[in-house]
Order: sequence, then C-alpha cells, then structure tokens
Amino acid sequence: MRKFLFVVLIAVFGFVGYGFYAYTVADWRLAPDPRAVVMETSLAPTEAEWHASLLMGLVRKALSEENPGAEKALGSIGESPLDLPLTLPQGFAYRVRLLRYSVPVFDERLSAWEPLALEAGEYALDITCSAPEAAGQGYGSFRYRCTFTVEPKLEPTLLTGRLEPEQGDIVSLRLVHVPPGITPRAETELGMAIFTPDGADAWYVAIPVSNTQAPGRYEILVQAGDRDFVVAVNVLPFVFAEQNLIVNTESALISEASSPAAYREYRAKIPPLFETFDAERYWHGFFIRPTIGRISTEFGTIRYTNGNYESFRTHNGMDIAAPEGSSVFAANAGRVVLAERLLNTGNTVVIEHGGGLKSYYFHLSRIDAAPGDMVEKGTLIGEVGSTGYSTGPHLHYEIRIGNRPVNPDMLFTANAGIYSAANVKLAHALPAPR
Repeated sequence: MRKFLFVVLIAVFGFVGYGFYAYTVADWRLAPDPRAVVMETSLAPTEAEWHASLLMGLVRKALSEENPGAEKALGSIGESPLDLPLTLPQGFAYRVRLLRYSVPVFDERLSAWEPLALEAGEYALDITCSAPEAAGQGYGSFRYRCTFTVEPKLEPTLLTGRLEPEQGDIVSLRLVHVPPGITPRAETELGMAIFTPDGADAWYVAIPVSNTQAPGRYEILVQAGDRDFVVAVNVLPFVFAEQNLIVNTESALISEASSPAAYREYRAKIPPLFETFDAERYWHGFFIRPTIGRISTEFGTIRYTNGNYESFRTHNGMDIAAPEGSSVFAANAGRVVLAERLLNTGNTVVIEHGGGLKSYYFHLSRIDAAPGDMVEKGTLIGEVGSTGYSTGPHLHYEIRIGNRPVNPDMLFTANAGIYSAANVKLAHALPAPR
C-alpha cells in the first residue's frame, strides 16, 4: 500500500511539475499562425490575445500582445469599387470595420461584405479574427489594422499655351487625366491638329498659325470621351519683310528648276506629305538651328523677282546662307520621310517629328539620310549646297504642320508657342452633347 501511495505521489508530483513547466514555457508558438494578407500586403496583428490550452484543457495560459507598429499604410488603391481580397488564419470568425475619416462605412461580419463604391478620402480598415472558447482547445482573437487612400477621380483637364499667337506661330494644348482607351481629337480651321501621347494619361497637340492666316478669332474644339472643350484663339498680325530676288532666268539650271516638269515633280512628291502624320511624338526639347550661317531671307518674306512688283510669292521657310559643304543637322528627333534630289528643291530631306509636324531641308549639296531613318536631334543629314532653284549656297529650312508653314525662328526660343502648353491653366469646358 505504501508503495502504491508512493507511486501515486510521485506521479502527482510529476504531473504537477510537468504542468508547471509547460505553463512556464508556453508562448505564442501554441497559438495559430497569425499572419494575414490584405490587398496583397502581409500584416502582423496590432493586438493579439490567446488562451493556450495545456494538459488537455485542464490548464490555460493567457497570452496578450500589443504591437501598434504593425499597422500598415497601403497607399492609394486608386480605384473603386473596393473588393477585399483577404488571406486570414483558418477556423476563425471575422468581423470587418471600415472607417472613412473615423466614420464607419462598414461594420459587419466578413460574410456580409460586398464590393463598395468608395468616395475619395482616407480610410482605416480593422479586421478582428476570433476563435470561441471550446473544451480542450485554445481560444482568443487577433486584430489587424491598415490604412489606405482613395484618390478622387480626376476629370480630363485641358492646359493651354499662349492663346494670342502672331501669324507664323504655333498654338499648343496639353490634355491630362485622360482615361485609358480614349484618344482625344481636335478640330479647328487653323490647320492639322493631331494629339500625340505625352506621358501617362496625357496628350499633346501642336496647331499651326500660318503666315497667311487672317488675323482674328478662331476656335479649337477638343473632344476626350464625353468631355468637350472649346479654346478661343486670337491671331495677331505680323509684319513680314519684302525682298527683290535677282535671278538669272537664262541659266540652264534655273530654267530646269522652274520648268513645268519640275513643278509637276514637286507636286507629286511634297504636297502628299502634308496629309501624313505619325501618331507618336518624336521631338523633345528645343528645336536647334540646322546649320550655322546668316539669315538671308526670313520666314514669310514677300518676295519679288527681278523687280517685277506686279507678281510676288510668299517665302514659306527661312534661308540660311552658309559656305557650300557646311554640315546640316536634324533640328530635332524624327523619322525621315523623304531624301532625294528634286528638280525644283534640289537635294531634299524631310523629317516627320510627330503629329504631322515636319521639317524640310532644300538645296543640299549632299544627302546623308535615307527614308525610314530614325534620327536624333543634331544628326548629320547632309551639307549646304545650291542645287535646284537657287542663286547661291544656302539652306532653305522650312517647318510645316500639315500643309501650313510656320516660322522656324520661333522654335528656337524658350517662349515659343510650341513649348507653352503647360504654362497656362484651364480652357473653357463645355458640357458634352448627348
């Protein structure tokens, strides 16, 4: 009997000792894995309470922990309605509390969650996972907290450049916050107006104001999805110079360059380019002077020939007098669309810079480019010459958007209309017709 009691006593002490040891070493390893994933972000509990079951449920040890630093900022979710993708510990009941500026938006069990259309603002998301008390099992709860922002839905906004251009200038517009899948359109009697991508959700257009555009008020209608904008432009007059050009009309070269065949060839090669455009904008930064030399004829000059003041032509480019063989460079990045010798314009290179804006280089002595070449600003494309209808070595340099010539000299300065779209704020927006 004594031996039996001794054994029982030893067993009791052993059981108690084991229980004491188990209670002492019990920690969070006895709790379920508390990791959770909310909107693809891993979260740790900001608060945790767990009653660990020991000795087959005869003893429980309470564990608690607070970790405010576990709260995570998820940043902007960008869109609504909000779905709630969650990966949470198994076997728990969940309650979700969503607050906007501390005001509850949703406070129910997870099973009641449906995608919510959220207003713009700052949100806090509280998730409580709880396991009820059950015989022989641990129980407790975990709480997770994260914050996020819903950005306001940005409406398309039109940024305008200078709206009182002189004849020969360019009007530029920039449209921002354009939803994906929408390509803006512009209509105006000023000339070709092709929007090209200009970074994330933004578009840009350069619109010509030719030297022959009558001064006065014009409108540009811009459409972007269900938004319409109307921009009023006031074209100011520019006083163009006059020039009497002395030409040896008996020269065989001049006769050939001004022959009916020469003009037929010109009409077959150059005007068809006016209607073409690339939907991508290649040019960047300021346009550079394509060669170094004296400006012998300015853009828009009213030109007479051999003193015949009854007849005149308008000079649609700028002439840069330079020694024969001087290097000619691409004024900006683009795609070469023509590179060949023509009777009237001599060795000719034309570069598309995007959106129908092209640069023309006439009378070259040599061509160093080929159709299809992609050139960067400053790429050598030829040399100054006097080929075609020319009275001496010079580069005829021309800029057109579509078929409308504009002043190349205006592209060399920082305040040019082509660069000004981001400097002035908002054009008048009209409700879209329905």
